[in-house]
Amino acid sequence: MIETKLTSGLPARAAEPSALPITVVYTDVRPTLAALRRAASLARDLGATIRILNVRIVPYPLPLSEPQVDAATLTRNIRTLTGGHPVATRIEICFGRDVLDSLVQSLLPNSIVLIGAKRSWWPAREKRWARELSRRGHHVILVPEASQAQAA
Repeated sequence: MIETKLTSGLPARAAEPSALPITVVYTDVRPTLAALRRAASLARDLGATIRILNVRIVPYPLPLSEPQVDAATLTRNIRTLTGGHPVATRIEICFGRDVLDSLVQSLLPNSIVLIGAKRSWWPAREKRWARELSRRGHHVILVPEASQAQAA
């Protein structure tokens, strides 16, 4: 089952599904796929659901209600990543002005969050997000993308 929900950077409400949600932050295709695989394993073990959160930045000249990208297209693209995972998955597209602020507002307190990250020698935005979300009390797992040899 895949459910889609659009938000505009509003704070998360406590009325979430009864199953434990595991949030996967969409970063890029390969890192998100690695995080989604890890989340599916965790969800099966914990009896949880998966929530894929894609935060999209809307430039200041545009109102949040009129983003430059089509939410239906984004949802369709993300839905292809979830194929083959038997775990209940919900896709949320969140439009906001700042990625980190939108992430913080979209998460319930003490959320389990998985962030896929590209392997890099330099500090990456995903590592900064993970550090800040951990500092705010969330349980964050940074998942490195699989190398070409591991993916095959």
